[in-house]
Amino acid sequence: MARDLVPITDNDELYFGGERKKRNVPEQVKDEEPGFMVRSLQQMEIQRDWLSKGYVGMWRGLDSYFTDGANFESENDSEMRLETKQTWRAEGEIESDVRLRVRVDLPNTEKKLKLFFSSDEESSVEERVRSVSTGERIKREDSVSGLEFSPDDKERKWRRKFSGGVRLRSSLVPYVKFQIKREWGEEDGESWFHLLRQKVEYFDDDGWGSSSEFTSSHPVGDVFIFSVWLEADFEDQLNFFEYANVYTLTQVVSERSAVHYRFGALGASQPVPRVNGVFYGLSWQYQLYEDWIFLGLSPEVFYPRELNWSAEPSITAKLEIFFAE
Repeated sequence: MARDLVPITDNDELYFGGERKKRNVPEQVKDEEPGFMVRSLQQMEIQRDWLSKGYVGMWRGLDSYFTDGANFESENDSEMRLETKQTWRAEGEIESDVRLRVRVDLPNTEKKLKLFFSSDEESSVEERVRSVSTGERIKREDSVSGLEFSPDDKERKWRRKFSGGVRLRSSLVPYVKFQIKREWGEEDGESWFHLLRQKVEYFDDDGWGSSSEFTSSHPVGDVFIFSVWLEADFEDQLNFFEYANVYTLTQVVSERSAVHYRFGALGASQPVPRVNGVFYGLSWQYQLYEDWIFLGLSPEVFYPRELNWSAEPSITAKLEIFFAE
């Protein structure tokens, strides 16, 4: 199991073994009278399942309409994810985030065409690397919607994605995006697992930009994984690079929890190429209930150049709720 874990960053959707897992309830526990907390969660689950069924059913019906009713009962991976995050800083400041990620899956449409909506497309490298809140709310002007075309299957070494749509500002801003990704590792005779992702995009108001990401992971013993993560963003309009380098040691505590010990550095190309901050901390992730409620806790110490490398300690709590079949 340890080899299935990957480092968890703020923008990751990977969990244990690349998917969310349901917990197994021992037979002797099933017959006991549930407590107040369990009964409350069970009532929440009824409401959550009702909403999930309605959401997935809506897109399954649209998928069936486009394909003349073929395979109406086929698996559909449409999903909503609600994320709330709150950070307490040493100086007494408190910041909160609320994010909504939506995935629409139309599996029977020709050539793997998918609709999508995202509310956090504007995040920077620092926001994706660090766990702290930024005060972000679900904003229409920062959201994008469009169509995604994925012509390659999972067996192909280099997998491509093409997408296009609009940014939902006061006037709709068109954009196009191209992404290429490759994974390789043990099946190729190596002891390391590697992930390379390159993205190029064009927004009508901001111009061209690109994002590069490279991750290497290696198991250490039975319960640890060491990972190196590099990421860089480029904005052509400002001729500006932003980059990060993060080292992570992941400890598998149980089937429901893991701890990620992290050290990283952030930098930029302007006014001159330099490191603008370093940080260290850990992220504890726990599968709170079934396969749809996850809890995270992340203490961190950040040393920004702009404050003469003075320490900024903080602690962040995160709750994620999934709506899917």
